[in-house]
Amino acid sequence: MLFDPLVANIQGMEVVVLPLPTEGAQDYKALSQDILKRLPNEDFILVAESFSGGIAALLSQQLIPHLKGIIFVASFLSGPKKMVARFASLLPIRYLARLPFSGIVYRLFFLGKDAGNNEIELLKNAIDAVPTKTLKLRLKVIAQAKYGGFKSGVPAVHIGAANDMLVHPQKKLEFVQAYSDITFAELVGPHFILQAKPKEGATAIIEAVSLLTGKVTKA
Repeated sequence: MLFDPLVANIQGMEVVVLPLPTEGAQDYKALSQDILKRLPNEDFILVAESFSGGIAALLSQQLIPHLKGIIFVASFLSGPKKMVARFASLLPIRYLARLPFSGIVYRLFFLGKDAGNNEIELLKNAIDAVPTKTLKLRLKVIAQAKYGGFKSGVPAVHIGAANDMLVHPQKKLEFVQAYSDITFAELVGPHFILQAKPKEGATAIIEAVSLLTGKVTKA
């Protein structure tokens, strides 16, 4: 749901969105096993935004023949702000999402001050589509996420959000340690940069795909 505007702006390549399961375990190991079963049987590049970066990180530690690169977007390998995630996991998320002041919170932390009502409503609808239990489990996973020191040779691109209120810029250092071949880029905008700026996000992804594809060709 949240990726529809982004996908509409990506031209010239096939894009497949892989929704995360909304039932069952929500830890990275379980989710990565679910995603692994649905990966293409042809060469592909994986795009992982925010929470999903942990899934892509686990997959990059396995031998997946058709995985030619990963694009991390506003993501992290260890919990970005653990106290916030722990606190949020205890709150009545569904109720808070519909309070009058929730739009202010969404603009401040997720979509940026310029987000319109349509973007806010889309995010609220996406939250409504996921069970409260699942949301809280994912927040706990974020709070407990740690970078264990793994190393991966999978080529990667990290696209950061310059105005990210949730992920500290120093979190990029963990990607430097984990990936021997990584390139960094940045877009001006909030944490949910692909939703806040789908056109700019699409351009950045197309450029990242071109970079990763070029590396595969040279290899």
